[in-house]
Amino acid sequence: MKTILTLLIFFITTSAIAQIVVSGKVCDKNGEALVGVNIYFKDTYDGTITDFNGDFEAETQNENAVLIAQFVGYETYEKAIPSHKDTLNIVLKDDMQSIEGVTVTAGTFAAGDKHKASVMKSLDIYTTAGSLGNITGALNSLPGTQQANDDGRLLVRGGAAYETKTVIDGVLAGKPYFSKVPDAPTRSRFSPSLFSGMMFSTGGYSAEYGQALSSVLVLESNDLYTEDVISLSLMSIGTELNVTEIWKNNSLSITGSYINMAPYYNVINTKYDWEKPTESGSGSIIYRHKTKKNGMLKTYFTGDGSHVRFLNDAGVDDLQYVTESLNQNYYGNVTFRQPIGDKTSLKLGGSATLDNPDIIYHSQHIKNNELNAEVRAMLVYDVKDGLKIRYGASTTLTDYQQNYQAHPDSSTHDLAYQDYLTGVFAEAQIQVSKNLAMSTGVRYEYSSLLDKSSLAPRLGIAFATGKHSQVSASYGHFYQNPQSDELKFTSILDFEKAEHYILGYQTGKTDEKFFRVESYYKKYKNLVKYDGQAAYLPSYYSNEGSGDAYGVDVFWRDNESVKFLEYWLSYSYIDTHREYKSFDFKAQPSFVSNHNFSAVAKYWISAIHCQVGATYWLASGRNWYENTPDGKITHQADLSNELNVNLSYITQFFGNRTIIHFSLSNALGNNNVYAYRPGPIRNTDGSQVYLPQSNDVKQFAFLGIFITLN
Repeated sequence: MKTILTLLIFFITTSAIAQIVVSGKVCDKNGEALVGVNIYFKDTYDGTITDFNGDFEAETQNENAVLIAQFVGYETYEKAIPSHKDTLNIVLKDDMQSIEGVTVTAGTFAAGDKHKASVMKSLDIYTTAGSLGNITGALNSLPGTQQANDDGRLLVRGGAAYETKTVIDGVLAGKPYFSKVPDAPTRSRFSPSLFSGMMFSTGGYSAEYGQALSSVLVLESNDLYTEDVISLSLMSIGTELNVTEIWKNNSLSITGSYINMAPYYNVINTKYDWEKPTESGSGSIIYRHKTKKNGMLKTYFTGDGSHVRFLNDAGVDDLQYVTESLNQNYYGNVTFRQPIGDKTSLKLGGSATLDNPDIIYHSQHIKNNELNAEVRAMLVYDVKDGLKIRYGASTTLTDYQQNYQAHPDSSTHDLAYQDYLTGVFAEAQIQVSKNLAMSTGVRYEYSSLLDKSSLAPRLGIAFATGKHSQVSASYGHFYQNPQSDELKFTSILDFEKAEHYILGYQTGKTDEKFFRVESYYKKYKNLVKYDGQAAYLPSYYSNEGSGDAYGVDVFWRDNESVKFLEYWLSYSYIDTHREYKSFDFKAQPSFVSNHNFSAVAKYWISAIHCQVGATYWLASGRNWYENTPDGKITHQADLSNELNVNLSYITQFFGNRTIIHFSLSNALGNNNVYAYRPGPIRNTDGSQVYLPQSNDVKQFAFLGIFITLN
């Protein structure tokens, strides 16, 4: 929660008394301040970054100091410091790879304060009404996504949730969401305050990443923290405490939180009969070390545990069925980056996720134990101006075990598999000319479990049509292993495959006025199919499924027309059909809405130090399918929409920086029914019962007080 306060007010940097002090401001050639520029003294540990105004102050004890300023997209600045105190006005020049702003952007939204072309800043995750500090909640206001209040995960351009992978500092985050149980939405495990940048791909992503048919979400964590801080968060649903300590070239941050929904659910009406309202605890440790010559070692470990149990109406007389989830999850990573010479940098990393949800759903008892571990290495080589090459390799282990019991009186089935996935990639970023840029690469993967390999070419190209406008296109092949629900029964399968074709146009500057439109076509092959009546038999599985998706995404953001007001509008149209899983005809997946519209607005009232915000979204009805003796019948749910509002007030509490934040989801109290799904209990005549998919809570009010203790 520390970063909520920091981002809403300003970046604070502190430094010890030193022999040489350099301060100043960094701008681009147009005089615009550059935020997050890396400022350091050559061959030392000493340095800082520029703040929101482009200002900096750096100190060192090195008498022969050479100051360096580096920022992505600009030429490196170097200057020998002749005196013990100096003031500089630094103007960074565009390098060859960013002349006229030409970068391959098809299918990609940059996010975070370090990115020059960010569409969404880190602060937006917290201040977007309805997101409740959830990364996924904020990203769902961008085009290409589906509003999924009944699910909570990222659903991108017709792809299911498993088709999007999350990566932290280049290494896999195996289970990025809290355990998903039927009838209840989930949310991201990771706090936005951990990250300084995000890259959200809606398709056509880099060859560096694999095992995602639709999308990748790349999260870049904060580097060295710059101040000692104790922050306390008091919320209507729990509490959180963060302690950060810094010393020379090191920082350590420890966070603990506790959430209990029982008091809240005791005073409001909910969809469920709660026997054990959501209760969870989590903790994390983050250590950073800045190495000589501007290298960085990062370690991050987090663990959480949660328990929930509720009864839901079965749709048959007065019967209810139980849903219960008891889950423990642990995630850790270690990453290291270091320049090697003037033109090469090395990136190493490893991660491990251990997840063991224990779920009861009606009469079924499902207990999983899954380990995902990855190690990877990458080299980045600046061959010359306009040509950069990246290449690397990774190995990912998946060790899956499940104990399944269909009924308390039935026997337990033990299912398991293990897979080593090896990946190798190479990619070149080429500035062909002043107005033309290209990215081309290839990725190879081999699965020990499937005993199959894949070769995935990727290509992106961008052409500048004006000073701040360009056309971008991308194409690529993307492969992914079948899911655990299939591999636990049989490994005689192949990779699932998707081909992406993307064409887009954008104009404007993201911090002023920005417009983007993008069309796409996605073709699915080798999707897993099975006989729905005997899905546990290996012989019933095949890769005979197929499908496609095409659509258009439109985005508009305006930060300058009205002082203190920023807003964005997004619209997505998609048409998609698949014949996969138990379907014997091509159908639109039940999580897809053909039309999605979002409007987000935020207004700063400086006189009272307060920001008010609102998010409105509208989605067309989703298809759902009824099984009858004559086959499946297609139905469509009604249109759904929701208005979310929030307010943040900045003040002082006994001299400590404080934010009071209030938000209300679904302020209009709409009864949204997104679709219907089969229930676990049938009618007395054996016919299927279909249950509505809707919000577990019609409205959700949140109040939080976030205090930074000086």
